[in-house]
Amino acid sequence: MSALLGEWVNTDRHSAKGARRLSVTWHEEGMHEGMFVRAFGAGGPQPGDWGEAPAIVYTAPDTPSVAWSFSVVYDFGSRRTVVCAYHKTGILITTTATVLSGDGEGADHWARSFFHRTEARA
Repeated sequence: MSALLGEWVNTDRHSAKGARRLSVTWHEEGMHEGMFVRAFGAGGPQPGDWGEAPAIVYTAPDTPSVAWSFSVVYDFGSRRTVVCAYHKTGILITTTATVLSGDGEGADHWARSFFHRTEARA
């Protein structure tokens, strides 16, 4: 689990789609125990805070005791964004799919991004 936890920043700081920064944490608070991801998205001079959402954690292939990846959903009303990520050799690789609903302006989009840690590991 610890390989996924931490502060992550997109290697493409000028990305117009997807998240620019991810904060992956573990909470142990009764019914809300588990992994949570706070995402900060592209747009404007400062990344917009998408909020914190519970993540579904997946294990590594052939290693059921190792947390290797996660998915998390952000619902913004007129659009829904799903972030899927996995950890490999010290980086976090994500795909972000955004689907607009109803009267949402723009087009659905998909992006792949690479993230590196913003802090040294202990």
